Formats: sequence, C-alpha cells, structure tokens
Amino acid sequence: MTGQGNEYEYFTEMHRGYNPPRVDGLWRRRGGEAWEYLSLLDWGWHTAGVNETVKNPPTATSLEPISAERAAQLEADRQGWVQYWAMYLDEADYRDGVAPVTVVRRRSSPERVMDEAFVVGNKWAPDPVVYEFTHSHSDHHLEEITVEQAERLIRELRGVTGATEL
Repeated sequence: MTGQGNEYEYFTEMHRGYNPPRVDGLWRRRGGEAWEYLSLLDWGWHTAGVNETVKNPPTATSLEPISAERAAQLEADRQGWVQYWAMYLDEADYRDGVAPVTVVRRRSSPERVMDEAFVVGNKWAPDPVVYEFTHSHSDHHLEEITVEQAERLIRELRGVTGATEL
C-alpha cells in the first residue's frame, strides 16, 4: 500500500469462529471512494452501497489490512475460499466406514453463501445439507476434506475429473 491517491488499500475480513481465524472476504477501497468486495461467486469486484446486494462493508474490527501483493495471492487462489465435505447418509455409515455418497461444498461470499452438492448429471447444484448439518437439522454426516480429496472422491464416485475447478 502506498500513499498515492490512485492505489487501493486491501483488507481481509476474518471469521473468528475458527482456530486460527479463517479469511472470509477480500475488500478494497481507494481513498474516500466506496468499498468494493471480491465476489467469491463470480470472481469480480463489486461496489458495496445503498443500491447494491451488499449494503455495507464489514465492521472495522473484522477487517485486517494486507498488502496489494497478498491481496493478489488471495484473489488468485480460488480454492482457498471454498470448503469441501464428504457426505455420508448418516453418522453410523461414517463410523462403520461406509463410503460417502457425494461431495458438498460451501462458497461464502459477501453477497451470499452458496451451498452445493455434486449431484446426478455430474454438476454442482444448490443443496441445503451444509446449512442443515452446521445447524444440527440433518441426518446426514459431513467430514471436512481438502480440495484434492474432494476431486479424488468425485472421480471415484462418478468418474469425473475437474469437478472442483472454479
């Protein structure tokens, strides 16, 4: 970050419910201009404002300043923003070593959270299972996995490669 008026200042929004805290959003502003956020759904920068999907930037206590170089790294690492889980029909199947039935993922973006499952037809489709699991309203069991594990599991279950590409 420099003192020049045409340079952006970059900030990460932190989700403190994790240990260590998880980066939950990427924000920028130039001087006194409106805040912009990186959409983690379409990977473009959008203005936060009264007539926009996101009305206000996060509170100052949830923002941490970062360098332009770090912001570029975060923007380029699309998978770093996504959480994946192996989905089992229930906890007993998980405990008994039964194979998971699919992979689900969550993409949290300032404008909304998108929960999806890899479904019949070999595509990602909206699915409430992550929300239900995290709010104790589900019979399904989820085990958090890496993007590499998700890719491998989808290949094993459906014979599809490249399903986790964003």
